[in-house]
Amino acid sequence: MSHKSYENLSSNTFFHFTNSKENLVSILQRTFEPRYCLERTDYLTGDMKMEMAYPMVCFCDIPLSKLKRHIGTYGNYGIGLAKNWGFKKNLSPVIYTKQKARTASNYEKLIKWYRQNFDEGSKNSKEKKFRQLFSDFLMFTKPYSGKMFKNGKNQFTRFYDEREWRWVPRITNKDIWTHLGKEQFLNKEIKDKADLMVSELYRLHFQPKDINYLILNTEEEIDDFIQSIEQIKEKFNKRTIKKLTSRIITRQQIISDF
Repeated sequence: MSHKSYENLSSNTFFHFTNSKENLVSILQRTFEPRYCLERTDYLTGDMKMEMAYPMVCFCDIPLSKLKRHIGTYGNYGIGLAKNWGFKKNLSPVIYTKQKARTASNYEKLIKWYRQNFDEGSKNSKEKKFRQLFSDFLMFTKPYSGKMFKNGKNQFTRFYDEREWRWVPRITNKDIWTHLGKEQFLNKEIKDKADLMVSELYRLHFQPKDINYLILNTEEEIDDFIQSIEQIKEKFNKRTIKKLTSRIITRQQIISDF
C-alpha cells in the first residue's frame, strides 16, 4: 500500500514572537508575562462594536516552513514551546468569525437579549456570571480579517492566517483589571501600570525542557545571546544552556532553508 505524502497545516510547536533579543532573554528569565492587547469586535455590527484590551500571551500554530511572513509582522525573535506544554497550560485556540456568520449573529442575539433583560451596572450574581462568561468568549474571538493596532497604528491583516492560540489569566484579584477600555489602553501611564500589576501576579510558566526552538534574527547575535542566558545562573546550568544552544535557529535560516 502506498502512502501519500502530505504537508502539515499545523505544528507540534506553539511559537511566540517578540521584537528584540532583550525581550527574548527576559522571557527565558521571567517566563511569560501577560500584556493588555487591544481587540476590535469588527465581526459585530452597529452599536455592538467595541474595542477592549485583555491581558494575554499569544502564540501561533504554524509550521516553520510557513513562518516567514508571520515573523516579519510580529518580531524577528521567538520561542517555540512543545504543544503538549500548551495543552497542559490550557491554551485555547481563537474562534474566528465575520459579520453575518452564525457565530457572530449569535453573539449579537446574546447582546440584545442581555440589554433587554439586565441592567448593565447590576451586581446581581447571575447577571455578573453571564457577563463574565460572555466576556470570556469575546476574549477568545477575533474577526476573520480587519485592522490590527500595532506600533501606534492600525493596519489591515487577515487574522485567520495566524492560527492563534491564547493564554488569558483567570483574574481573581480585585485590584487587577480584567480588561481596559480603548482610552485607558491608549493612556501609556494607565496601560503600563496595568501591565505591571497583572504580570506580577499572573505568569505563564515553562521549563527549559519545554523549549523546542529559540529564534534570533541573525547568526551574528548567537554568541551574545548565549552569554546573556549564561548570566541567568539561578535558572540555567551548563548542561541546560548546552541543550538550549542546540535549539537556536535564525530568521535568516527560516527564510532560506524552509
